[in-house]
Amino acid sequence: MLADTVQDYAQYLKVDLSSNFQTVQDVIDNMITRLEELSSVVQMIKLKNNNCTTSVTEDICRNRNEVTLLSKKIVTLSDVVHKLQANVEILEKRVERAESDFGVQSDNKLIYFFKPFLKRKDVGIPSNAPPIPQEKIVFSSVMDNFETSNT
Repeated sequence: MLADTVQDYAQYLKVDLSSNFQTVQDVIDNMITRLEELSSVVQMIKLKNNNCTTSVTEDICRNRNEVTLLSKKIVTLSDVVHKLQANVEILEKRVERAESDFGVQSDNKLIYFFKPFLKRKDVGIPSNAPPIPQEKIVFSSVMDNFETSNT
């Protein structure tokens, strides 16, 4: 009876290590396979990244002069716009001053502006009105920008 009990307990202590280690070995093999796949993908990405970096660098070097020229043109056009804006402001101030000198109402400026051209009446300036001195309007030229930017 003691021998039978010992054999029964011995059955509990027998561990089939080969079957248990086989599942662990399968998991390890699966992980190694995945790591190899990952390393090959990372290697391909590094290779593609180097190719992209090289091609982008070459594109930047190839188009550097065009970008520089384009930026100069943008700066020139910006200067032209600022000068034209200043000229328009000067002209608007002169028109407003002329309107106030001649008593033109500013409700509808276009109608009053074109009124002398639309009427056929001869309207003379009253002789008692003081003469208006002519002032020279000085506009800044925008052509200087285009002549110097050709180089």
